Amino acid sequence: MANSVLLIGADSLLGREVRDRYTVGKVGTRLQSATLEKDAAAVFAATEDEIEVVAAVDATMIDEAVAVVAANFATEALTRMRDADASAPLVDLTGALEKEPGAVLRAPLFEAHPVEAPIHLIPQPGSWLLASFLNDLHTILPVTRSIVTLFEPASQSGRPAIDELQKQTVALLSFKPLPKVHYDAQLSFNLLARTGEESKISIPDREARIQRELVSLSKLHGAGLPTPSVRLVHAPTFHGYAASVWVEFAKRPNLKTITAKLKEQGVDVRDESLDPPNNTGVAGESGYSVGAIEADRNHPAAAWFWLAADNFRLQADLTIEVLRELL
Repeated sequence: MANSVLLIGADSLLGREVRDRYTVGKVGTRLQSATLEKDAAAVFAATEDEIEVVAAVDATMIDEAVAVVAANFATEALTRMRDADASAPLVDLTGALEKEPGAVLRAPLFEAHPVEAPIHLIPQPGSWLLASFLNDLHTILPVTRSIVTLFEPASQSGRPAIDELQKQTVALLSFKPLPKVHYDAQLSFNLLARTGEESKISIPDREARIQRELVSLSKLHGAGLPTPSVRLVHAPTFHGYAASVWVEFAKRPNLKTITAKLKEQGVDVRDESLDPPNNTGVAGESGYSVGAIEADRNHPAAAWFWLAADNFRLQADLTIEVLRELL
């Protein structure tokens, strides 16, 4: 009997965030944590009181699921569900299933009515950050175009990327050779517009996914929301996205009015009396923060904005929103 939400990848960084937000979000359906890693089980969390172990996915877990959430191994999860002839909706946080029949990119904020689909795609955190911000601006003053430099942290590529960044930093300070298994390039104390040829990360592929999702989200919005042009840069940071955003409006913007309206919409706005947001400062925070809001000296109808957001929290909160709708 279906009576639980199955979280695959609960042992991953993103999976842990989904699990934490699930508890806070009070979804009302039991959460079953699981893994598709090669090992039969993996230690999930250790505290002074207990050690939790995440079990490998089995047929019973799939049979009991009213919904399946894939924080990793989404393709394998879909295969398992098809083998079990499971009809529960699959929520994909990885983007791996975007070409599967019936897959739908989700953004309840932009949707006129609930969506029924076999596969629900959660946007990449960078694309969701930009779509949310531009939506908030567009409701205040129509946006005509925007250009973005988006800085991606190592955590977006999981624990191996974080470990390599840490080892590279130690190696540089110790004058030792750099490990380059994950990036095939020096990321520590550096910025990468492209990684090495043997890298496990493809920045062009990630840029392309963000651009595709922004186009889809703009169409879904249905109110003339323009699609920004995005350049993705890998930054030597562990957690949190940051973005430098240039925005052109339909007319000369009143930045004080925009700042006030964003605050009214619940956005964390860092005005002139506060330091601009940064990626470490937004860790564990929902939504996004914006600051360093300045007029473009060369274009009277344009302005600059600096954004920061927790990449895992963005996706986890949106996942919980979608699950509430599905359940």
